[in-house]
Amino acid sequence: MANQQEQMQKYQQLQQQMEQIQDYMEEVEEKTEEIKQSIEGVEGLEEAEEGSEILAPIGEAAYVKAELKDTEKVMVNIGGGTHQEKSREGAVEALEEKQDNLEETQGELQQNLQRVQQQLQQIQQQLQQQQQQAQQEE
Repeated sequence: MANQQEQMQKYQQLQQQMEQIQDYMEEVEEKTEEIKQSIEGVEGLEEAEEGSEILAPIGEAAYVKAELKDTEKVMVNIGGGTHQEKSREGAVEALEEKQDNLEETQGELQQNLQRVQQQLQQIQQQLQQQQQQAQQEE
């Protein structure tokens, strides 16, 4: 019976791990979508005219009307809360690199999720076999 308890504990730990991986996958997917939108926005600057009115974000879901002063340079978050001025092309390249890294992370998370799901399935099968053996012994 101790073995069955250990397996149940392992099963619960794996379930929690699976949920954490799924949560992280959702976060990565959201960030990937944000970067995709940023790339589209930077590419859209090519057609924008200096002096045109835009909505500039000032926080989570808050914007102000602003005047576009420069369509050639973009401030890009390079990590750690640090921003760097880049050309439009340079900004797109930097954002695409971030997107590639996120997609790679997504793939690794998917592999981890599959591994955890396989382990869960193995433990579940073992528990079912133990239960069947216990019933046969009665």
